[in-house]
Amino acid sequence: MKKTSDQVIVITGASSGIGLATAQEAARRGANVVLAARNATDLERAADEIRRNGGDAMAVPTDVTDFGQVQALASAAVERYGRIDTWVNNAGVSLYATFKEASPEDFRRVVEVNFLGQVHGAKAALPHLEQTGVR
Repeated sequence: MKKTSDQVIVITGASSGIGLATAQEAARRGANVVLAARNATDLERAADEIRRNGGDAMAVPTDVTDFGQVQALASAAVERYGRIDTWVNNAGVSLYATFKEASPEDFRRVVEVNFLGQVHGAKAALPHLEQTGVR
């Protein structure tokens, strides 16, 4: 297993919360980090902060419910850093409502982000991870 300082790490849901904390810690330990989330402004702010603190970070606005965007995220990481060593599927949403209050579209969004986002990330990352020996 590679040391964190020798890795290129892609993290979805990286503009806030656990994703942002993970990206900051990985960068602090010397990893090159690729941050992905839908909010481009918050995402770039997070990447700027990592760079100001001496890390190497790249922001790639990505909606994990769109497989094409997730594939583009993987391609951007490989284009910039030459490989992907670790992929963290962290993007997620919550729904706070009673069952009666929540619409079918609300439930669809939860499933698309929390389930299909994981599938899209794994499908996009796997070919690149296999090239670096991760199985």
